[in-house]
Amino acid sequence: MRPFKTLIILLVNLIALLFFVFFVAQPSEKPIATKEEYDEYFYRDFAWSINNFPTNSSTYNGAQYAWGWSNVGNSLVNMYKATGDPKYLEYFAQQAEYIFTQTDEKLGIESFSGTGLSLPGWSDGGYYTSGKFNYIYPVHTGMIILPILRFVDTVKSNELSEYDKIANQFLKSSGDALAIHNQDTMWKDFSDTEGFYLGHQHGEGVVSEAGKIGVPNRISIYIAAAGLYDKLTKGSIYTERIEKSLNYFKYSLFKFDKDFNTYYWSYYEEQNIEKPWEDISHARITIYGIYILHEEAGFSVFNKQDLDRLANIVFKVVDEKSSPPLVRKYIHKRDEENKAYYSMDENPYYSSILRWSFLGIYNEEILEVLKTLSSEMKNDEKATNLRLRLNSIASYLYTKEKLN
Repeated sequence: MRPFKTLIILLVNLIALLFFVFFVAQPSEKPIATKEEYDEYFYRDFAWSINNFPTNSSTYNGAQYAWGWSNVGNSLVNMYKATGDPKYLEYFAQQAEYIFTQTDEKLGIESFSGTGLSLPGWSDGGYYTSGKFNYIYPVHTGMIILPILRFVDTVKSNELSEYDKIANQFLKSSGDALAIHNQDTMWKDFSDTEGFYLGHQHGEGVVSEAGKIGVPNRISIYIAAAGLYDKLTKGSIYTERIEKSLNYFKYSLFKFDKDFNTYYWSYYEEQNIEKPWEDISHARITIYGIYILHEEAGFSVFNKQDLDRLANIVFKVVDEKSSPPLVRKYIHKRDEENKAYYSMDENPYYSSILRWSFLGIYNEEILEVLKTLSSEMKNDEKATNLRLRLNSIASYLYTKEKLN
């Protein structure tokens, strides 16, 4: 009996060892993003790092602050919301304070060529017209002001008295900047319930948007900032136009894709003349504006079903069945395309999908999809764009925090 008893003991020990190896001692799965990873990217030697900011030359203008700094600014607000670490607010305050010293009004720059106006916003230095016309774009104002008002909202909602003074300054300066584009000549009512912003009249024939119905992503981010401004001031300067703009998005601009239970829309559309479907990079800005208005500014034109459908765009854009995953260039297949999905090398917008994690609050499976993509891109040069990484890491961590 002794050999048999010994054998039983050995088998029991072996089973226990196997259980420990496979179920207990397995290394924990590496997370898609961490605070440490964010800090590593943030401290790198680039223009928007706190150690170097501002290293900006005189050529910096609204385009650089909007498409460069705003992503960093939003990421700092999200990092505070995700971690509670006050250093992110301190970094943010220093940067935003500097940016308000760089308005056309402060620098004596003519905001719209030939007008003699120097306004409290950031013109493009003729960037989009090859130097022919200086112009302040509503999209640039919206992108710059949105993270600043999210900072103010964070200070007020968390009663962070040490930032009260600067937050109040930011709020006033933000109101001055937003008002530049809220002119009666820049608005068109389509009906009693729908309307949309126009580009400035200045620069018609030279500036592509001048005097025309606004491009969805450009107006979405502007009205998101305007919505936060009304909330923070307990006012209604922008509310009616925001609601009419959202109704225009929901009932006129957006089309329903029954195959994916989601929406799609044109890059821009003027009175039902359809233009090509929006690329996934700019489409994120369109959706992000709607998300901010619903989640942080209190607008309810888009209901739960609408927001769930917008979140479903991620499942439409990413082909999870392929390995590595393929990604669409546009939110809907364009007529001139021979195929809908592309590899990373074929798709200039591929890595921008990582910025869509904010939609994870409507469907947590989105985070798993993005986790797979992040793993594929981790060591790829396209995926290590610092602004993209900062934005995507912070957005992911904040979304996870909201889900907990």
